[in-house]
Amino acid sequence: MKSTQTLEAGSTPDEKGTVAAQEQAQAVAQDETAERQALAAQRRGAATQLDFSSRRHTVEQNLEIWNDEYDWSLDGDEWSGQARYCAQPYERWKQSIIESFILPYISPTSTVLEVAAGHGRWSREIVDRCGHLIMLDLCPTCIRHCEDLFAGKNNVSFVVNDGKTLADIGDGGVDFVWSFDSFVHMGASVIDSYLGEMRRVLKEGGTAVIHHPGRRHHALPLKFLRNMGTNGRRLYKLVSMGRLRQDDGWRSDISRETVARLAQRNGLTVRGQFQRWGPGGQFTLDKYGDCITVMYRQRSL
Repeated sequence: MKSTQTLEAGSTPDEKGTVAAQEQAQAVAQDETAERQALAAQRRGAATQLDFSSRRHTVEQNLEIWNDEYDWSLDGDEWSGQARYCAQPYERWKQSIIESFILPYISPTSTVLEVAAGHGRWSREIVDRCGHLIMLDLCPTCIRHCEDLFAGKNNVSFVVNDGKTLADIGDGGVDFVWSFDSFVHMGASVIDSYLGEMRRVLKEGGTAVIHHPGRRHHALPLKFLRNMGTNGRRLYKLVSMGRLRQDDGWRSDISRETVARLAQRNGLTVRGQFQRWGPGGQFTLDKYGDCITVMYRQRSL
């Protein structure tokens, strides 16, 4: 698999590289300052929402965290750190994702499946642009929220699933599968299961786009360091993400290569893997080194 690509949302290169670099450096500094403040608050006894470093990336743990513990203060839009890290206004960064990774694959007649819809952060942008939206989530509380949020829409279906399969969705009827900020918290066996299910539910030629971790593949065998206390976890962050961060966003032990291999094994063809997009690669997932993989189900000959 080739290295991560940059998806250009236009043909004009960024001619303000020096200014952009300075802005990004400032944004990184601000982000790291915020993280140090959060860590200090934690040491004073204040609970931080994403202090899950000792938890495993299991279905059970994800259910416990996102259904029972997390407060969903801004319905998912509180996760703005990726935009801040690349010195972009959050709404502009979010819109760039919609334009680059969602709109090219849907139409007014499309059936769209969103895996781990949460509180509808992305669903709000999809629902009026497709024929049928299926919102699926492991968490009953998230689905209840979305049922209230989209009560006036007649083109939406809601599914509570088991966190690893799409059992309630029929074969070959989905045009587009979307998932953001969920596969980053899943282990390899769960991702493997989901990709096999996506192959089953997608129409021939249908596309799936997922956001997932992009840890350094060669460092994954060192994941045992997670079990060696704070210093072990910090060392693992350094070797697998390239930096000593205050947190790793509770990213699972997954690389771009892992996802590409699992996609191929499940009959999906990877079209591209992206960490940067837009003119000059101005929009990124650099904060945690994440990746977006675009894949599709091939048509029969």
